[in-house]
Amino acid sequence: MASESRPQPAVRSARAVAAGAILWILSLEFFAGQAVAQAAWRTPYSLLTNSISDLGNTACGTWPPASVHLASLGLKAGYVCSPRHAVMNAAFIAAGVLILAGLYLTRSQWPRRRLTAWGMGLLAIAGAGKIIVGLVPENTVILLHFLGGAGIFCAVAGILLLGLATWRTRRGVAVASLALAAIGLLGPVITKVATGGLHDYGLAERLAEYPAFAWLAVMGMVFFRACRRGSDGAAEDSSAPAIGTSQPT
Repeated sequence: MASESRPQPAVRSARAVAAGAILWILSLEFFAGQAVAQAAWRTPYSLLTNSISDLGNTACGTWPPASVHLASLGLKAGYVCSPRHAVMNAAFIAAGVLILAGLYLTRSQWPRRRLTAWGMGLLAIAGAGKIIVGLVPENTVILLHFLGGAGIFCAVAGILLLGLATWRTRRGVAVASLALAAIGLLGPVITKVATGGLHDYGLAERLAEYPAFAWLAVMGMVFFRACRRGSDGAAEDSSAPAIGTSQPT
């Protein structure tokens, strides 16, 4: 009798996907962390020239210092002071954890292809990178911080590969993925060309970073709806197929 009351495998799978989808939607806390940290900024904060990592800088002073040559990236030295840097760094870490946990729980939603494996691997690197960025602010170990920050591009590349992997089976997911990946890849390039690469680091970084969070939110909503439909069907029929694994979205 006890075994009969246990949820069926398809229902358990639906619940796991639903949980992962919710975690991806919750990754939007990243923007709340930025807003809170930016509100406490001591001097004018520019979305065009200041990097997101400036909000997590744990010291007040000129950044980057003269000993660190980042002008080629379009990063202009200026006074940085973020009283609520702990909030921003916590938001970085939380975003990384939510990305990784959501990726694990929603893994059944993707087709079993080599492109999928590469795409999910790159997203995992991106999630780990977010954790590193939060644990190692830019003014501590700059090389490690920038290695973590490179996860931005891993996320965009991962989204691109997942879009290609789902083109035949989940056309809606594929189109959304490819469109957001294109923004993440081309946005910074167009910014560099349009501005001549002068002091545009903040804008270029955001154009690369934000599409990935938009993708997480969109996929979270898509998978949550799909798993709810799947769990309803599975509750009536134990032979119901895995949630959306081969059906277009």
